[in-house]
Amino acid sequence: MSNKLVKGIALGAVAGAALSMLDRSTRETTTKKVKHFVIDVQYFAYNPEEIFDKIQSTTSRAQSMYKTFMHDKDFYLEKINEIQELTPQVKDIVIETKEVFAAGIEKEKNAPASESVIHL
Repeated sequence: MSNKLVKGIALGAVAGAALSMLDRSTRETTTKKVKHFVIDVQYFAYNPEEIFDKIQSTTSRAQSMYKTFMHDKDFYLEKINEIQELTPQVKDIVIETKEVFAAGIEKEKNAPASESVIHL
């Protein structure tokens, strides 16, 4: 069964590619890309050291990005932990402030009208 599946997929891909080649712009674009690919393959066939240089450059950039990511990750995790530790404290401060203001408003409501000025 898998043999028929692979054949069916291959035939479908070939049929799809053939149908898409009926479009002129697709043919022209594909031709240009194939020509550039052939030129690149020929260049790297004569200059194999450049492939290794590109691979090393890409590898070193990836390693640098990984190190930066790991450093940043540690920094952000540390900040998240600090926020989690501070959140209950901030919540308590907000509740206390609310209570103080509410008590002050109640005091103002119960005070006579002549004492509405706040003395510092």
